[in-house]
Amino acid sequence: MKRNHITLMIKPSSSACNLKCDYCFYHETADHREIGQLPFMKEDVMMAIITKGLAEAKDCSFVFQGGEPSLIGLSFYERFVETVNRLKVEDSSIHYAFQTNGMHIDEAWATFFKKNNFLVGVSFDGSPRLHDMHRSDAQGTKSARSVLEGIALLRKHGAEFNVLGVVTNELAQNVDLMWNYMTGHGHRYLQFIPCMESLTEIHEKPFLTPENYALFLKRLFDLWFDAWEKGNPVSIRFFDNLVGMLVGYPPESCDMAGVCSVQYVVESDGSIYPCDFYCDDASCLGNLLTDDFSSLDAKRTEIRFIEDSPNTVSPCTSCPWKLLCRGGCKRYRDESGYKFCPTMLEFYPYAIKRLEHVARTLVPKK
Repeated sequence: MKRNHITLMIKPSSSACNLKCDYCFYHETADHREIGQLPFMKEDVMMAIITKGLAEAKDCSFVFQGGEPSLIGLSFYERFVETVNRLKVEDSSIHYAFQTNGMHIDEAWATFFKKNNFLVGVSFDGSPRLHDMHRSDAQGTKSARSVLEGIALLRKHGAEFNVLGVVTNELAQNVDLMWNYMTGHGHRYLQFIPCMESLTEIHEKPFLTPENYALFLKRLFDLWFDAWEKGNPVSIRFFDNLVGMLVGYPPESCDMAGVCSVQYVVESDGSIYPCDFYCDDASCLGNLLTDDFSSLDAKRTEIRFIEDSPNTVSPCTSCPWKLLCRGGCKRYRDESGYKFCPTMLEFYPYAIKRLEHVARTLVPKK
């Protein structure tokens, strides 16, 4: 029996990237593996992804990420899509997504994304000045101008895209600057992830403190709610999820579920990991060239990746916000608990009445 849906998060270029962002967690993860950056994906791995994915589920999502997935070249994706179209059965449902730093987007890439219905996520940290504080190449060359040129081409060709920003202390202290820039340039679909700290190093000045993250969420929420009230809504994934949860829907984002989900992250050599945040040697589930999905699932259970993922520290069990917060993603936790617990204890009381107000408008009146 086929499962209903499967998502494969694919790294064709491994950890290779044409930028050297100072907060990049995947560069550090690869550096601490026995074999770090792997060669670009070969045809046998591509074929295993496609054939095993199509055989496993009627509904398949192929999500490309990195490193920087565009480095392998456009021809790889043209072959990938052609192969899927040739092998899929008639009632298959195929979805594509592509997370990129935007540096390589030209007319050909933008045309391809539009033609093949790719949802493109572009990493951009809110405004050129804020973006360039952390996102430069190895020579220190700033990247904002090239990214914005790529975004303009996506818009020109009608490709579907959203913008993903990493929340740092600088962004948290300049929310209005970011908001005015993004909305002023017509960006209505935004995602933000709080910056991760190093797994191995303690920074004297962390990229994002809980205090600054609270500042960020509160001010961003004010702007989001004001836009909604004025009939000009902007999609912010975190706030959208919270409204949906208040209505009774399950969280769309796994970090808000309180427990890890079943994922398959495919490195360029076919190695499978249970989460993009845990592509380390200890978490490797196997290899798609030699293992089937039942074996990969059994290995995930053996290492208790999902079973041990809920936050069980005592303050969480009695917290009044536990049904919304659910203890946070485990990548942001240590033995003392969730790093952004103080953030959420400040944010939820600040926003809850307005979140409930928005949620009520989505419930049909009897």
